[in-house]
Order: sequence, then C-alpha cells, then structure tokens
Amino acid sequence: MTSMTFFKTVFTLLVLASSINLVANANEEASSQVDSIGSFLVETIEIQGLEKTKKITLIEILPRELPTTLTNEELTEYQRRIKNLGIFDKVSVEKREKGLLVKVRSKNTYSPIIALSTGKTSKDTSATLGLNQYDFLGTATKLGGEVSYSDRSLNFAAWVTEHLYRHHRWAREVEVYKLGSDFRFNEQPQTKWKRNRIGGAVEWISPFKYDSPLLYEFQLQVYREYFTNSSNQSSLKSSIYYGGLFEIIYDKYFWDDLHPHGFKGVVEFRPGAMDDGRFRGEFVAKFIGATRLLEKNTLVLNGRFAAVNEGDINHSLLIGSKSGVRGLDDSLYRTSTMGYLNIESRHSLTIFDRTYFQPVLFLDAASFRPMNTNGDSTRWVQALSTGTGFRVVPTGYTNLLLRLDLARVHQPTEEWFVQFAIKQYF
Repeated sequence: MTSMTFFKTVFTLLVLASSINLVANANEEASSQVDSIGSFLVETIEIQGLEKTKKITLIEILPRELPTTLTNEELTEYQRRIKNLGIFDKVSVEKREKGLLVKVRSKNTYSPIIALSTGKTSKDTSATLGLNQYDFLGTATKLGGEVSYSDRSLNFAAWVTEHLYRHHRWAREVEVYKLGSDFRFNEQPQTKWKRNRIGGAVEWISPFKYDSPLLYEFQLQVYREYFTNSSNQSSLKSSIYYGGLFEIIYDKYFWDDLHPHGFKGVVEFRPGAMDDGRFRGEFVAKFIGATRLLEKNTLVLNGRFAAVNEGDINHSLLIGSKSGVRGLDDSLYRTSTMGYLNIESRHSLTIFDRTYFQPVLFLDAASFRPMNTNGDSTRWVQALSTGTGFRVVPTGYTNLLLRLDLARVHQPTEEWFVQFAIKQYF
C-alpha cells in the first residue's frame, strides 16, 4: 500500500461516510414517529424520568424559549441533542396538545475513570484512575480529574466542560494538566529523554443554532515544557508555549451506546510559539461516521489526518496501538504527518437488562512520516492490522465497558497483538 493509495482510500471512505450519513438520516426520518411536514405550537413541556438533572437543562436545549412554534425537523434534532448529552440511555420526545412530553431514563452519571490498555510491551501499558461526574449540578456539565500512566510517564489532568447543545450561549471548558512522554529512537537507541508539559487551556464553543450543523471553537493554551532523564541535556532547553486553536465542527452525529449513526467532522488549526520564538503549528482533520447495517449490527468509521511543521522532534505527532493502529509500537513513532482510519463492525446482543455483549470485527490502516532526532521527516511508513474482539457494554453507566481485541498486524511487521481496555477504541 503506497501513501498515495492510502490517501485515495481515505478520501473514498470519507465520501462514503458522508453518503452513509445522508442515507441514515433519510432512513431515520422515514421511520420517525414525527411527521416531516408542518409545525406546531409548544407552550408547555413535561419531562419524565429525571433524577438529578435539572428540568431547565433540557429546556435550554430547545431552539427558542417557550412558548414557541417548532417544526418536526427541530423536534427530531431536539431528541438527538438530549441523547448526545450521554447521561440518558433512553430518550423519547412526543407531541401533546400545545406541549411536549419528554421521557428519559437516567444513567449513573458518577462514573469512575478506570481505563486500562495494553501496549506492545509492559512499559507501554497505559492505565488511568479517576472520577467523572457527567451531570455536575444537574446541568450535564462534566467535572472530572484523573491520574494516569501513559507514554511511559505519570500524568494528571482535571477539567470542567459544559455541554455543546445550548442554542443561546457559548459553552466553556477549562483544563489543567501535567503530561510526560518518553522519547526513544530505533536508529539511535542510546538517545533518549522525557518531555514534560505542565499547563492549562480555556475553550469557548459557539452557540449551536438549529438552522446549521456548524460549531466554532476557540482555545487559548499555555504550558511549560521541560526535560528529564536526558542523554543529551545540552540540546534540550526549557521554554513556555503560548498558542491557540480555531476549530470548525460539523455535527450530525447521533451518539448511542450500541447503535450510533450519522456523521461528525472536525477541522482544527493550532498556531503557537515558544517564548524563544520557535513557531509551532498543527493542522488536524478528523471524523466519525456510523450507520446500522442490520437490525443489531452497526458499522462505525473513525479517521484522522494531522501534520505539524518540521524542525523540532519535541513538536511531533505520536501514533501507536493506543491511538491509530492496534499492534503498532507505542511511544516510538514521532511523526510530522500522519493519517489513519479505523473501521469496526459492532454486533450487539442482549445479555440482560441494560447489559449487552458486542462481538466486533475491525480494520486499522495508517500512513505516516516518522521524524529523526533532529526533527527531519524520514520515509513514509504504512501500517495495517485486522482483527476481532468483543465488548461487554453496561448501558446504565457512561463511557464504561469491557473490551478485548485480538489483532493481526500485517505492516510494518507481521505479528499478533492482544489489547484489553475499559472503553471503546473510538
């Protein structure tokens, strides 16, 4: 597989994902209980099934303040946005005379963050322990913190994130973190160091109007970068990064524990600089798309393309088994440009109420340009793995499940790989 063939394949699948979205939306509209023509008056709203979530949280997701007139298309979108909060595993919205009846089934929104993912070696195993409240103060705001071991380093992070679906005001997010990452190189095994970053970020996301699927995100970020365990301290100097982010989001994705559908695409621009004048720029384009193939089977696609300016190995992109291609070496491939595609066919079978067994078939493919120790790009590398696995999905909890995958790596080496984790791969 050449890099050109890979990117042609990615482009074809992006077009396919967009087509899947259109077909899925058409099927959804055809099967919806809500008529696709006309509008109706809404003066009142009744919500059943709320536990700790405040009623105003769901009212604020409506396209306008009550009383108002809603179209049936807006009603369908209202139901999608409630489901995408991730704090209910069942949502229905019904018309009543001059009003709405919303029925929800709440999840346990205090979810432990217990992530475990094996890597190519025991050193590359990643583990996370923390707590996330997905409905802080009953507002569907995420409040959380975690301690993790990843990229052969001990890390921590804490955050507060408002949900995206209010139509009348900007959503905000604040995060603080300390991240470490071990650097190692095949061509120079004696050369190594640990890069550390401690800092924070503030984000603002535009109001999500009902007449457009587009969102706009802005971020300010500052971190101090310093180095430890280095075999060559003289070439590594501590400095401070100041940067920002501008992001365009296309959101027509209907999230579900078992059968998501639709399409979500994101384009990011990340300009910034170190306090000694070194420019650091990054471009990211990513998407997720899904459609139901059979009654109990869903095809899900996840893709990412990213690039950074060359010249500094500490400003690079990391790809491996934990994110990219299952079976690829972790904490090794520091790249200037990379693209990968993950495809999963998920089949869901009921074990008992709110618990499901999910056999999975998957394919992961990538093409990337590793950097050398000087920050210069080397030759393109292709990676490919295929495999199967299963998940046990308790839908009463948010973002918590059991996953086991067996992958056969075909490129750049040929070997078997087993990965265990307590969340979906994507």
